[in-house]
Amino acid sequence: MPMDQEKLNKRLEDVVRMRTIMHPKDWQDESQLMMKRWFDYRFMSPLDATLLFGRHYIAGLRRHVRQHVDAERAERVSGIKNGLPTARAAWFTALWRARARTDAIFVPYDLLIDFAFDFSSRRKRFWNMLPHQLHASGKNVEAWWAVFDEKVEDLLALRMRKVAEMPHYRIENDLDLPPQRHFRSLMLSEMRHENRMLDDQIADRVFVKRHLTLSQALSLAPPDANCADLEHRARSIADNRAWETEPVAKLDPADLLPSCFAIAETIDVSRAPCDTCALTAFCKVTATDAINSTIRIAGSASPVLEADRKRSRLNTQMCRGKAKILPALLPTSE
Repeated sequence: MPMDQEKLNKRLEDVVRMRTIMHPKDWQDESQLMMKRWFDYRFMSPLDATLLFGRHYIAGLRRHVRQHVDAERAERVSGIKNGLPTARAAWFTALWRARARTDAIFVPYDLLIDFAFDFSSRRKRFWNMLPHQLHASGKNVEAWWAVFDEKVEDLLALRMRKVAEMPHYRIENDLDLPPQRHFRSLMLSEMRHENRMLDDQIADRVFVKRHLTLSQALSLAPPDANCADLEHRARSIADNRAWETEPVAKLDPADLLPSCFAIAETIDVSRAPCDTCALTAFCKVTATDAINSTIRIAGSASPVLEADRKRSRLNTQMCRGKAKILPALLPTSE
């Protein structure tokens, strides 16, 4: 199936913009983060995910100010700037890194942000938290994680139900991509531990929500089970739940590009997820296009890295120049 060129170009533009305003060290692990972040964000570009995180941060900040400070003032606070910077900016780098730290702990952005503001309200603060202050610090790491596990973990199961509404993980859009396989393995794991009859689970996962193929679900049946009978009962249950059945929403292949797509520094075919990704070859080609476009626009594959290297060289030259001058200024012994 041909890919929507406009959507593909949008992803390419996102990668080019990322390369223009961010240091490579901030994106070099995106393929690993892609497999850790919450399922909702695994098909977004890192740039879009960061902007979404920023919107959740502003909304969370305003809720916090409305509840604890002043309702009128709440509508005027933002904590960060809007939109994308045109060049490297400290506030956006901090936002990007806060988003990446959140990705690493597999939690929806809004849950983490609301928890962080709630946790901070337990003690008096003179300033509201900025994005880089949302996570545990060296001083509160044990307390932070203890409260997080207590308050947030129970909510994740409820949020997984919303993930089920995403067409990206339904069988009609399955490209056997790493995030899709991870989702299916999680669904199978849940089925193994649910207290429902297997035919009811098959009806739910296979025919109503279409998260699994019939053969995948039947793989959980006992060795002596009558699979034909299981399928018949499951179909009958699903027919009685026809009103719940999710409509088929066939996505364009461009909607199924993993968030690490076309980021050259994060491609490593010797390790997961790249080693089993069906898009690796296309990813490499598009990553090269992104680098070439960045060079054409900014004069370098990474203008931020190039600027850092140039500044480092100048500092080194200045230090060496001073080192040469100092001996000449020292008094000579007679």
